Amino acid sequence: MAESPTIIVRNASVVLVAPTPIEPQSIRPEALVNAEIIPAGWQLANNINTPVAAQVQYQNGIVIQTEGNRCVFQENSGSSLKPSYQIHTIAKRYVEATKLVPYNAIGINWMLDVGMNDSARWIRDTLLNEVGNFVDFFPTSLQMVKHLSFAACNLNFRSESSRLSVECNYHFPVPEGSSGVLNSLDSLSNCLSHLQEELLPRFLLSHS
Repeated sequence: MAESPTIIVRNASVVLVAPTPIEPQSIRPEALVNAEIIPAGWQLANNINTPVAAQVQYQNGIVIQTEGNRCVFQENSGSSLKPSYQIHTIAKRYVEATKLVPYNAIGINWMLDVGMNDSARWIRDTLLNEVGNFVDFFPTSLQMVKHLSFAACNLNFRSESSRLSVECNYHFPVPEGSSGVLNSLDSLSNCLSHLQEELLPRFLLSHS
């Protein structure tokens, strides 16, 4: 039996979506510290702030950015799956600090790298046997949607050199307001369970 492929989390992220543009000034480093969203001792790696978009990057791999009606919190990982990430707490603090913003959707996401020598063939031979749920299929990539009881799960598989890249997006439409977003963030364990119990075993079993 072949060795099971290595699965690495490239990054985890949370995306907040509002019906109107999000103010880039809300993620200025000093604003994040003053609102106790980010600890004062974190060292900046990069900071860009314009009237229409902004990005704050810290030396520990945390990135926060706004563009249009989206605010993205990303944590670069390079390790295995964990039960929680710093960005989940940071996103909660940001929502609590911006309660007047009528957020109407949230995404809880992971970007995975799966060690696999012939990932294009795996996409064709394994994923095409799935019943329905396809959105797009190309020779080296496939997009799939699964409607779960707690969220819509959007999966993007892409063949890359010696690996399979998988974007996992759990999308929650929420009632306008911060309370619905906070409740959706509390669904992190459901997303993680689906990822570990349904998605990852399919990689391990089908490629062993």
